[in-house]
Amino acid sequence: MFSEVRQAILPVALRKLKRRGDLERTGLLIESLARHWRDTRPFQLLIVAPSVDVGLLRTNLPRFSNIDVSVRPEGDFFPAFSSFYLMTGWYRQQMVKLRVPALLGFNGFLTLDSDVCCVGDFDATTFVSDKRALSRWEPKRDQAWWESASGIVGLPYDEKAHGLSVTPNLLHGHLAAQALDFFSSPSSDATATLCKWVLRRIGSVPWTEYSLYTSVAEFKGNLLDYHVHWDPCYFSDVQLFSEHTSVWGADEFERMAVLPSGRDPVGKFIVVQSHARIPVERVRRSEEHTSELQSHSFISYAVFCL
Repeated sequence: MFSEVRQAILPVALRKLKRRGDLERTGLLIESLARHWRDTRPFQLLIVAPSVDVGLLRTNLPRFSNIDVSVRPEGDFFPAFSSFYLMTGWYRQQMVKLRVPALLGFNGFLTLDSDVCCVGDFDATTFVSDKRALSRWEPKRDQAWWESASGIVGLPYDEKAHGLSVTPNLLHGHLAAQALDFFSSPSSDATATLCKWVLRRIGSVPWTEYSLYTSVAEFKGNLLDYHVHWDPCYFSDVQLFSEHTSVWGADEFERMAVLPSGRDPVGKFIVVQSHARIPVERVRRSEEHTSELQSHSFISYAVFCL
């Protein structure tokens, strides 16, 4: 079960035309974690990247005493002839978030992307309630991949139910391993099996890491042993993610709200979008301003994108 969360997995692939921008966004994520991590022991951030990107990431990312950053190549976890390398980057990131924590024996962990930023203080027990995680949920009816994943797993589809939502989120290594084991056989590992589903349903999304993780755990009957039910999660005073403070376009950068002390609907993380073009220093100043307002007993949000 969940006792604490002090680890995170971050897949990163630097795009050829925007390598510096991707690198800077990853660095800003690390800076934001360092600003808001409030625990006596360092937060452990594992970055998994294509081998061609590992050297650049290792030498150019910022370092902080309270954030233990390690960068490892995909090849450490996926053999050279694995079906993993036949997948597009989006599916490869999903496989990283399931397979790597399972192989390394992670317990509770955060899933992150480089378009995520931390905007609120947290420690190892912030997102844990009665040994279960206060994770993100979403209605299954909102995304077609939920019905598809249910069919792949052999689970009856219930459109009124909810499943674990997209990154950032909180998962457990035991259930990640369980999901992969479900698709493994003596003749095929989980990666190969799931790759076949992608190729079989080109033009649609047959599965995501969260729909597989959720559906297999529902099939096994142990999902709510690890995760707090969606109803109390939606209304909890502690929120991992803030949907309404995330930004999907550059014109939203100036948007800011200040709420009275004692009302805190704002999550600890927001999503940023990479297609806007806002200077890095402007982004950094905005995030620092957010932290200053929070320290004076006000809740605000400042959102950014690169």
